[in-house]
Amino acid sequence: MAKGMSMEAGPKSVLCLPVDRWPAEDQRRWHLACKPVSLFDDEGGALTGMRPISVEKYAKGYGRWLTFLQQHDAAALDLLPQDRISTPRVKAYIEALRALGNGTSTLINRLSELAVAGRAMAPTFSDRYIRRAISIIRSQSCPVRSKTHLRTTDALVDLGFDLIRSATDPQNLDHVLAFRDGLIIAFLALHPLRRRNLTDFKIGRNLIDQPTGFLILFGEEETKFGVPYEARLADVLVEPMRTYLAVWRPILAARSGRWKADLDGAVWVSMDGSPMSQDGLSGRIELRTRNGFGKAMTPHLFRDAAATTMAIADPAHVRIAAPVLGHRTFATTEQYYIQATGLQAQQSLLDVIVQIRESRDDIK
Repeated sequence: MAKGMSMEAGPKSVLCLPVDRWPAEDQRRWHLACKPVSLFDDEGGALTGMRPISVEKYAKGYGRWLTFLQQHDAAALDLLPQDRISTPRVKAYIEALRALGNGTSTLINRLSELAVAGRAMAPTFSDRYIRRAISIIRSQSCPVRSKTHLRTTDALVDLGFDLIRSATDPQNLDHVLAFRDGLIIAFLALHPLRRRNLTDFKIGRNLIDQPTGFLILFGEEETKFGVPYEARLADVLVEPMRTYLAVWRPILAARSGRWKADLDGAVWVSMDGSPMSQDGLSGRIELRTRNGFGKAMTPHLFRDAAATTMAIADPAHVRIAAPVLGHRTFATTEQYYIQATGLQAQQSLLDVIVQIRESRDDIK
């Protein structure tokens, strides 16, 4: 197992080389591209003005490209970035991504990230063939992952609570992990955050304990589209969250596995006593949903489930799915409306789920 990988990373984990492990010339060019420039600077600054979360996204995308080369074409790492990004290598990269089970949207994202990084580090770099590859992939539009196995939010909540109820022995690691995983699934079903925000969920910063429950907060600098997220933790999750923080999380935090690391307030803790990684969270969610439903659901599909559930249960108010999911799909002039009604939209989703579950006389 490579250094830095968690044992809970899941079977599809792909290492992403951090910037400080890139080839020296790549590091130099990347830092130059990120450097603020003045009016009379002759170079650098290609990424100046881009939001930090976006810069990190492109850095990770380029890190995935370098990881691919490190594993399949190590000699290419000695080339300059623009010489390294050749048509044959990009084609091989696409084939490797497909072999890992990535669908159309992921392929397009990976290629777009590579193109942006290439232009940032080499202003004369032409991404014409990458754009052509993206066009071909988009036109074929044959996603690897089918959504025919998509489950509704209430079914996901049921799975989460089944796991929570199965955890009765704090001395048994399987029970500890079952409670944690069940809470993660129920939480993500009712609060369909992006995977990054789910991973970076911190006590005191994003999860605020209040006398009447918990407040969930993400600032505009923490979200993909710069739209702040604010919601009250679903009432049905308040008691399980308090129990997790008081009983089960400390058990995990006290463990000292191979990947032990400072928790820094992380809500979700791995079996090694470290903050759970994005791959670790995805792996556990896919494992539990595969065991529960017969087919795995990725964290992103929980977002589809929320929108689908709203469309089925309350089609007249389906537009509230946009602020619930943090989407900025309306015109710019409506941006402030979306931000102002985000809390109300989240509550509407919770109301719908409660109504569904009460109609079955099965409210937890």
